[in-house]
This record gives sequence, C-alpha cells and structure tokens, in this order.
Amino acid sequence: MKRYHIQILVIIFFFSVATKANTAYKIGQKSLTYVDATRNRPLDVEIWYPTTDNPSEQRVKETRKEIFQTIRTIPNASIPDEKFPILLVSHGTGGNRFSLTWFIKSMVEKGYIVVSLDHYGNSTFNKIPREFVKWWERAIDIQFVLTNVLKDEKIGAKIDQSRIGGVGFSLGGYTQIALAGGYVDRDSNRTKLPELPPEFPEGEEEIDFEKDPLILASYKKYKDLVKDDRIKAFFVMTPAIGFGFHSKEQTKDIIAPIFIVAGKGDKNTPTPYNAENYHRLIKTSTLYLFDAPVGHYVFLNEGTEFGKKILPELTIDPPKVNRKAIHKETIKLAEDFFRISM
Repeated sequence: MKRYHIQILVIIFFFSVATKANTAYKIGQKSLTYVDATRNRPLDVEIWYPTTDNPSEQRVKETRKEIFQTIRTIPNASIPDEKFPILLVSHGTGGNRFSLTWFIKSMVEKGYIVVSLDHYGNSTFNKIPREFVKWWERAIDIQFVLTNVLKDEKIGAKIDQSRIGGVGFSLGGYTQIALAGGYVDRDSNRTKLPELPPEFPEGEEEIDFEKDPLILASYKKYKDLVKDDRIKAFFVMTPAIGFGFHSKEQTKDIIAPIFIVAGKGDKNTPTPYNAENYHRLIKTSTLYLFDAPVGHYVFLNEGTEFGKKILPELTIDPPKVNRKAIHKETIKLAEDFFRISM
C-alpha cells in the first residue's frame, strides 16, 4: 500500500511539472526610451516579458487602422520571480520594433524576455538618409540597449545573463552578424553599394555615400566596436549586406553559433549573395532555406485586410506561400536552436 502511494505521488509530481512546462505565459509589455548621449541617439524600446497576470477584459478600441496584425499584451504586468533567457531583436531597414511581434509573441509565451528597439534614423517613423547606410551603428544601438536593460530595476534582475541571444530580420540580420563579430568592409573595391532600398527616404540633400565625411567618420570610429561577447547565439532571417562580405577573414572572430533562415524566392536580398554567402563565410553557421517562391517580406507580421489593400508588396505573398505556416516553422527552428545553443 505504501509503495502504491509513492507511485501515485510520483505520477502527480511529474504531471504537475509537465503541466507547468506546457502552460504558455502571457505577455507583459513595457515601453521606454533610452538616450545614447555619446551619439545623441534616442532609442525607443519595447520590453516584452513572461507574466502570469490576467489581461483586463476591457479592450481598448483601435483608433487607427493597422497594416499588420497586432498581439495582445498586458502593459506593465508583473514578472515571475525567476530567471529568464533574453533575446534582442533588430528590425529590417525602415522597419520598427513591432515588425516581428509574431516571433516575439511565441518566444515570450515559451519563457523568454524579448527586447526590440527602433534603430535611430532607420525606422518607420524616423528616417534619416545617412542612417540608412551607417549599418554598423545598429550594433552599437543593441549593445547600448542591452547594457541598460540589464540595469533595469524590474527586468534586469530577472534575466539569466548566461543566456542572451540575438534575433534579426534583413538589415537586422546583418546587425546580429556584426554583433557576433562579422566585419563589413565598405572600403573594399569589391564592395559596391547596391540600389537603395524602397524604404529609403526622399530628401533635398544630396549625399555621396562613398565619400560623405560624417559616414566615413562613423565607420572609422565604430567599425571595430561591433562585436558583443555577451550575446551567445544568433538567429537571423534573410540577412542583408552580403555584398560587403567577401572573405573568411571578415568572419574569423565569430565563435558563437548562427542560424540563418531565408527563402529561395527572396528578390530583395537574394540568397546566393546574402544568406548563402554568409553561410559560406561563417564557420559556426547553419543554413535553412525555404523553397521558392518564399520571399523576403514573409518574415514580417501577417497583414490585415486593410494592410493588404494599401501595402500589398509587404503583406501579400505568392499564392502557394502561407505566411502563418512559414512563421510556425521558423519559430520551431528558433526554439530548437536557442534551446541547444545557450
């Protein structure tokens, strides 16, 4: 009889542990702005984190039409007294800190703190021509934000500092590769600036991107400061700036694992010159390619009906591409990668 009771208790214990492990957290959200005074660079930041709080039944009525689907969060919710791994998310050129909420939602529910930011001068509502080509300064943004988040009285104490990961899309993918130790060589004769992206802002000032003194000064000052050893693993989606990487000498300092995901149908950052080029040059990389016609913007949030009407190039995929299914598979790849790598 005693042995029977012990067996029952063991079954109950493991059932309760399994139930807890399989219970998704809800999503807390904190908005703030950090200012890097040394560069006169304000950085708008969202911290998304696990919570067991229950959301209010009353939902705020939308005051504007959304282009992309949004997620439900609990502003300034409590955070459990545990240690969580953290992911730092870098958006694509002209994007913003909400561009990858499909990814953020899933990872927070699995028990990650996720920090996303607007890169100064290269985000949806803050476009400055020079900042579109000062790619290396994005890595400095991430470093500055990470340092400040670790100091945050509420969030910092709940972060497992041995488990810090980076996530990026497009130009944000390059940003994470830079943080891993990848060195973009803008001075090489082989590095030719491609056509400017469609997100590039129109302006009255004409800028010579190869000779502009402010761009050259930034490159000289920050090009050797992009690596951040605090970040232990990197998951990058359809990374850009492959045209600036030509030899393994530029990636020899990368020792952290990097998982590269892209679509063979990408016309914005074609995989042979970007994802596949990075994989060839980075000895610690793994490459996963979705079949054609999976393209570039499939890694953005799903579009609303309104968004599909006014911005079809970002929200509508080819007929045989299911954005939600691509997201689901990408999340599984990321979960498995981070679980093993950090």
